[in-house]
Amino acid sequence: MTEFKTKQPSRLVLATDLGARCDRALDRSVQLARQWHADLTVAHAFEQPIVPIAEEPSWRQPQNAVLAIQSELEEVLGETGMAGISARVVRGKPSAAILQLAEDVQAELILTGVKRDGAFEKALLGDTVTELARQSRVPVLVVKKRARKPYGKIVVTTDLSESSRVALARAMDMFGPENLVLFHAAFAHFASRMDDRVAYESELRGDVIQNCRDFILDVVGQEAADRIEVVVEYGEPDLLLEQYVQDKRVDLVVVATRGRSGLLGLLLGSVATRILDSVACDVLIVRS
Repeated sequence: MTEFKTKQPSRLVLATDLGARCDRALDRSVQLARQWHADLTVAHAFEQPIVPIAEEPSWRQPQNAVLAIQSELEEVLGETGMAGISARVVRGKPSAAILQLAEDVQAELILTGVKRDGAFEKALLGDTVTELARQSRVPVLVVKKRARKPYGKIVVTTDLSESSRVALARAMDMFGPENLVLFHAAFAHFASRMDDRVAYESELRGDVIQNCRDFILDVVGQEAADRIEVVVEYGEPDLLLEQYVQDKRVDLVVVATRGRSGLLGLLLGSVATRILDSVACDVLIVRS
């Protein structure tokens, strides 16, 4: 069987707050940069001005914040032992500063971490994460899990719309077809209101699966389509995905966005927002 040619990103940007929340994102960004032979820029943005403290001796005055953060970043990056990795400190609102930097270096992927609930290790999305997801022109990878290995099983969510075509195509570019699963939650609202739900689902499942296969074929071609698994289930997409990710040990879920303005819920759609919040694995957000 002929090997499928991927088009992986060659320039990555990791947004870090230098806290423990971004350790996992740093590990994943280094792993992907090595896998793709890509350049990696690790960036920290801050807004606080440097204000001298009255009547304090010079050695207790605030040091140059940019130089201090730059030094800390370079120390962390030095531990990776990786070439093609650089540190940048930028001023301004974090989301805006990171997006500008990504544009300046022509990044093709932005990575970021999440806050965590110490008691249950639940990932908590912060303002910077949601703003990056809302505004970025390039895909945003939200890292939740430790990067123990390269991504294995990858689920691409679809409603068979134009937006999800882009998500599937980008997942193919980055990872190829071998471990991709196309996940479609079909007729969730209609089937749940029918008395004979089982019979209804059985009758239509074959048609829905064929529609999904036609969708894949149209987006990525026959060679790749032959290798992509299709999963069709009936129910709410976010609830089904949360269970599927856990049961099948999924490493990455890919979802699509629809634009750049408005609230995250309006931008991603309420279903995609719930998926981003609920699944335990990493999430790749792709703008249509």
